Amino acid sequence: MKKMIALLLCLVLSLSMAGFALAEAELPELANTYYSYGYDVGFWMDYFIHFYDEVPGLGRVFYAGFCLNQITFSGTYEVLPEARDYACWPDRAAAEAAEDGAEIPTGSAPYTVVFYDFDGNEIDRCAMDEEHIYNDMANLTGVGGENSILTLDTDPENSAFAADYAAEQAVTLLSLVNPEDDTATLDLRVNGKYDDLVVLFVEGTYSMNEDQSEIVLTPDSDSDPGATLTLNEDGTYNYVSTDGDEVTLAIVKGAEVAYALKGEIPVPGMEDTMADFVCDLYDDGTVALYADFMGNRMDVDQGTYEIDMETYSFNIHFENAGDITTEGYAADMVLNYKIDNVDPFGPIEQTLNFVTE
Repeated sequence: MKKMIALLLCLVLSLSMAGFALAEAELPELANTYYSYGYDVGFWMDYFIHFYDEVPGLGRVFYAGFCLNQITFSGTYEVLPEARDYACWPDRAAAEAAEDGAEIPTGSAPYTVVFYDFDGNEIDRCAMDEEHIYNDMANLTGVGGENSILTLDTDPENSAFAADYAAEQAVTLLSLVNPEDDTATLDLRVNGKYDDLVVLFVEGTYSMNEDQSEIVLTPDSDSDPGATLTLNEDGTYNYVSTDGDEVTLAIVKGAEVAYALKGEIPVPGMEDTMADFVCDLYDDGTVALYADFMGNRMDVDQGTYEIDMETYSFNIHFENAGDITTEGYAADMVLNYKIDNVDPFGPIEQTLNFVTE
């Protein structure tokens, strides 16, 4: 009797493991695919998500380019064997023809795709099946592409979206420079490509191990030199080209925010919806002014600044709005930003408050 029970338990466990393995095997493989949605408004307005394969040190990477790559997201993703409900219009025509108050069609798909930023924070998640991604997400979205269905593009090279795929703004994974020559740089991007200006201008693809301590550069052209990089104990890289050139490269560290002012601004095309309106002042003397809507950044202006130590105010020299000086002091400091027109916001007249946190 005990043997019979043991055999039954083994059978149940085996079937359970087989079912688990089958579920794992049946998950959609998104690596190196594009899912797209678009419509004609006198020109082709499009929205797409590009899924990459595993990137050492990062994981599986995605890039979302919405509104002709004007609204972009990058990070990592995973597919879960979890069914999920969705609410999406079947196409643009159905969305435009719907009467006010009409309910969005709903359904369910067998899988869930989860999107993360590069720090591992979840951005959003949505339903998917083998051919569609049902983008009813609130955070990973773009104006005009809300509650839309993105379809697997089976021929990306000849697609109506091909030009926008090519214009993808791939995020830099690692940026290196020769400390003795700031024009000698190497940029590795999350799409597996690199730009090498250390000795010559060379483009190609790279591979590296998990901790990014060993990197191999393979040029697109057989006539260009490749290179290998090895991480040193001091955090620099030893670069050796196949032509014999040897250089020490340091990691480029971006400027950090020293001060910030923040307000709100209406999101274009989204009634009664506000975005954070942020002015970052960096420790290298530069300024960036942008709207931030659920992690989606839309640049408005940039420039430089200096601090007036007599009045403790910031004199900011914007490229678009010109010179503006902050008013008030410390926690009461404000920036009254005004400009006649900035696409897609139109005229802007907003007050930003000094961030004390």
